[in-house]
Amino acid sequence: MINLTVFCSGKNDLKSEYVEATQNIVSRIDIEKYRIVYGGGQIGLMGTVRDTFKSKGGTLITSNLKQFVEGGCDDYVFDNISDRQSKLIELGDLMLVLPGGFGTIYECLEAITKNQIREISKKVIIFNFNHIYDHLLAQINVLQREGFIKKTLDEYNIVVLSTVDEVVEYLEKL
Repeated sequence: MINLTVFCSGKNDLKSEYVEATQNIVSRIDIEKYRIVYGGGQIGLMGTVRDTFKSKGGTLITSNLKQFVEGGCDDYVFDNISDRQSKLIELGDLMLVLPGGFGTIYECLEAITKNQIREISKKVIIFNFNHIYDHLLAQINVLQREGFIKKTLDEYNIVVLSTVDEVVEYLEKL
């Protein structure tokens, strides 16, 4: 089994297109091949990941913050965000970055940084749905151009995909 760590928003009231794209991806992930590791949230896209994967009988592994635990059903519970994020990355064989805010970007950059310093060697798939991460990727390009980042995204195990089908096809090939 492959542990797929999913980073995404834990906020409600998002545009339905983000929820639908998340449902579409997660509903097409092979439960015989993948387990999903995620932050344990029950709302927002995290809740969508949980509900969608669970409804098809998939195995979920959660790493949550004590302050957000509801009902004691999380596999790992931490007092601070750093330990939680590290556990998410440790448990995953690869990462999928869905749309999200500061926490999602933090998790994504932590995984990339760990790849950069060779602490890990794990694919980080950035789902750039609706161009949500265009500015982040443009900033990375500026940092590359100015010499602060020496390698290409591919050399840091980063894959950028823009459609649900691209993400599903990529996961099917692994």
